[in-house]
Amino acid sequence: KIFDNKDATVLPGITDYGWLQIYGETGSDLSKWPTEKHFTSWLGLAPGQHRSGKMNKSRNRKQHPKAGQIFRQLSQSLIESKQIALGAFGRKIKNKKGAGVAVKATARKLAVLYWKLMVKGLAYTEKGIAAYEERIKLQQERWLQKTAKKLGYQLTVSA
Repeated sequence: KIFDNKDATVLPGITDYGWLQIYGETGSDLSKWPTEKHFTSWLGLAPGQHRSGKMNKSRNRKQHPKAGQIFRQLSQSLIESKQIALGAFGRKIKNKKGAGVAVKATARKLAVLYWKLMVKGLAYTEKGIAAYEERIKLQQERWLQKTAKKLGYQLTVSA
C-alpha cells in the first residue's frame, strides 16, 4: 500500500535499503515535481545554470537534499559493475570527462528512471551491456555516414 504496487528495486543499483533511504528523503508523492528535470534539479544532479562547455562561472551552491547524495552513492556502485548498461554508460563518461562527472551523470540517469517508475509507472527491464554497446555502435555508424555524406563521400559499412 505504501508504494502503490511499485517496486524500485527493479532498477539497477537500487537495493531495499537504498530504496528506503530515498523514500525517506523524497516521500511517497513524487508528482510534486512536474517533470523528471525538476526532480533532478532539486536533487542537485542537473548541470548548473552557469556551466557550459566554454565557461564555468563560480557561484555559491545552494544546499541540496540528502537524496541526491544517495543517488550518487548508488551510481558509484553501478559504475563498478560489469554487467549493467548504466555501468557501461558511467564508465564511458568516466573515460571522457572524469570520475566526478561520471558519477553525477549516472546518478541523474538513475534518478530519472526512479521518477518515471514512481510517477508514470513505467516498467524497466535491464537489457544488459551487449544491447547498450550495440546501440552505441549503431549511433557511431549513423554519425559516420552523415559526416561522409556532408563531405561528399559514399560510405559503405561492411559486416
